[in-house]
Amino acid sequence: MKIIRYIFVGILFVLFSATDVSSQTQNDLPKNLVLAFKQGNCASLSNYFSDRIQLSIQDKEGSYSKSQAKQILDKFFRDYPPTDFKKKHAGGKTGARYATGELITKKGNFRLSFLSKKQNGKFIIHQLHIEKD
Repeated sequence: MKIIRYIFVGILFVLFSATDVSSQTQNDLPKNLVLAFKQGNCASLSNYFSDRIQLSIQDKEGSYSKSQAKQILDKFFRDYPPTDFKKKHAGGKTGARYATGELITKKGNFRLSFLSKKQNGKFIIHQLHIEKD
């Protein structure tokens, strides 16, 4: 299952990297989103979730409602309290973005990636992956 995930993220990376991005600010992540990851703030983070989100944390994955995903992520942040989040790469095109980064916690580092799509003028996270680094 991990191989499929890596292939999927790789394909997304290639597709979005080949896309002409009109401005650098389009690749910037919302400051509140980055801050929510740094602080492990699930309430703020869930504001960016779609109604159904594909969530993969370490070896557990599934499609969850916004409230279920918030609870799962809250447990993860209690188990692995974040100390920082460093964006490694962000890209995309009009209407869709992806980002990868490093989530630094008190118990180790994790690779984090997500895919978001624009809905009603706001980017909403549809997929979120967190894996041990």
